[in-house]
Amino acid sequence: MTRWYRRRYPDRDRGASLVLVLILVTVVAMGLSVLLSFVDSSLRVTVQLRGQAADTYRADGAMQAAVNTLRTGDYTGATGQHCFGGTDTLQLTRFYGDDSAAVTCAADPQKVRIQCPSASQCNRPGAAILTLGRVAGEDGVNVKQPATSTFNVHGTVFSNSTIDVVTGTLKTNAAVYARGACTGTIQSTPNAACNYGTTANTLGNDPGYLPQTSTVPAYRALPACTRANSVVTFQPGYYDDAAGLSAMMAGNSGCRHSTWWFTPGVYYFDFHNAGTGRNALLPAAGDTWTVNDGYLVAGTPVDATGKVVSAPANPAVLPGACDNPIDDPAASGVQFIFGGDSQFAVKAGQVEICGSYSATRPPVAVYGLTSGTGSTTALTGTAALALSAVPAPGGFGASATVANLATVDATRFASWRTTKKNDSTTLTVSGFGVPAAIPAGSVLRSAAVRVVHRHSDTGSTDPLTVSVTPTGGTAVTGTAAGGAGGTAMRTDLVAADTALTGSLAQAVYAGTYSGAQIAVTVRPSANNDTEDVDAVALELTYTPPALRAGSGCVTATPYGSGTACALVSTVNNAGNQFYVQGTTYAPAAVVDLILNNAAEQVFRFGVVVRSLWLTETGSFSYTGPVIEVPDDSPGFLISVYLEVYLCPGAASCATTGTPVLRARVAMRDESEVDSGGTGEPEGAGHRQVAVLSWTRPG
Repeated sequence: MTRWYRRRYPDRDRGASLVLVLILVTVVAMGLSVLLSFVDSSLRVTVQLRGQAADTYRADGAMQAAVNTLRTGDYTGATGQHCFGGTDTLQLTRFYGDDSAAVTCAADPQKVRIQCPSASQCNRPGAAILTLGRVAGEDGVNVKQPATSTFNVHGTVFSNSTIDVVTGTLKTNAAVYARGACTGTIQSTPNAACNYGTTANTLGNDPGYLPQTSTVPAYRALPACTRANSVVTFQPGYYDDAAGLSAMMAGNSGCRHSTWWFTPGVYYFDFHNAGTGRNALLPAAGDTWTVNDGYLVAGTPVDATGKVVSAPANPAVLPGACDNPIDDPAASGVQFIFGGDSQFAVKAGQVEICGSYSATRPPVAVYGLTSGTGSTTALTGTAALALSAVPAPGGFGASATVANLATVDATRFASWRTTKKNDSTTLTVSGFGVPAAIPAGSVLRSAAVRVVHRHSDTGSTDPLTVSVTPTGGTAVTGTAAGGAGGTAMRTDLVAADTALTGSLAQAVYAGTYSGAQIAVTVRPSANNDTEDVDAVALELTYTPPALRAGSGCVTATPYGSGTACALVSTVNNAGNQFYVQGTTYAPAAVVDLILNNAAEQVFRFGVVVRSLWLTETGSFSYTGPVIEVPDDSPGFLISVYLEVYLCPGAASCATTGTPVLRARVAMRDESEVDSGGTGEPEGAGHRQVAVLSWTRPG
């Protein structure tokens, strides 16, 4: 059959072969087409990659130029400073052939936590303990504890006088210096340098930290205290009532067992419950604020994990109730400033005070003032307050005008004539505004109405009564005996609000005094006697709030004598705890702590005081460093964000759109401090540089 088919249709085999050839040609053509397509795509990808590589090369070169400019420059991230001289954009004209580039620079707000690139730019003290006093008979450092105990410190100890370890051991991981003698057991590296004398050593100098304010903050009244086991919130400002604070934080107060939350900011404590500066409107007591109950948390509150929360818990768990600047460079805390003879004591309460982080200065949390004085403002004599209206002239009638009564001139005055013996009339005048507002917290020292007057009957007198009513207040009164008649004007100063507790004193203290109305009643004893009033004025003296240097027992020496007291102290009470997460700076004062039951370091950023007294009781079980300065953080001090823009064929480069390259670069000044020197920077060009990130957007 096959043979027949082939013989019968001989051309059929040729057709089949042709089809096979056509199929083969088609397949080969399609393969060549695909292959040529791949070749074209590969060529185009190669060209694109070559362009991307060129862009990358140019961007990397521009970034390296910017980094080198920073490395050899003096940019430190200070406010108002620019990365590249007077600008934050580095223009690289014709950087690569005809192409230009630009690099922008922005400061990185996240800086290294603890760093001392130089002696003048250090955010921790140079020593864990620095005592500045050189007082005969007063130890710089005095340590008492059980004989088998060790008082641990992390950092240098420097006393400008003596160190007396009465019992037990004082141990630090660093050096110990004492310009005077050392007694007791001291362990340090190297061995303690006692009787150091006058040898120069900058570690022993007062660092001279400034307070966070140069003016008195706004006066604050104490917050309401009505409910036990609550959170009582304090606002930054000026507080002057130690007795009120102590009563609030006592175990029998209306808000006992509460958390006393001092929100972040500056607090100034200058108490006026005692002494020559006493404010009669405050309870008479000592000028010591005592925390005898509850939990005082000062700063930004955090929970047990360190997360910032809106308010502290009650009861607060200390330590760890406020944001610690050693752990968080974003920490916003408080500064407690003490002036005058104000003192702070912890009895049965628990206290944690957290300072604010700074990249350039220590987080001073407790500050004892060493400068500043208070002064009295005298609105007397020619500065006395004048009347501006006569709302009720009484018997003086039309002669009682402002022009006749405002000034002492003996030519213009108001007149009234009696019609009987012991006649009387009342002249009412008003005004007496102050030239500048009296600040809240001011203390009235004296008040008197000055009446310049005369009467004609030489054989009688003209007694006076004055009534002063501050705007919005009630009247305070005073009297004067008057005098014999004659032709000369006489001046009577009639004291008002002599107890300094009336509405006038209250208005001055509240900062609400704006003027007053004064009623002057005259009572001549004779008939047909003429009373002339030449002038009526109001004289006030008051003491406004002021930043005052420590005084009284706080600065009395030597400590341990009957007249000297400590600025900060704790008492022997098993229930108290006291922590300062920040630096304590009181160069003219003493800190005296009895430690019972602390759970960690008491002073986290060092102590700079006149004298430091420390007592560990037998119940004190914490074995870590009680006082420390943190070590320098590993890493870099200055960091910036850099972005590179490329502009092909352009003479200058705009910094708009998406950058080709982004990087975060960190630097620190290499300084002699790294080799044990003075810590002064060697200058530009001696920086360590690290690239923290290097990314290509998109």
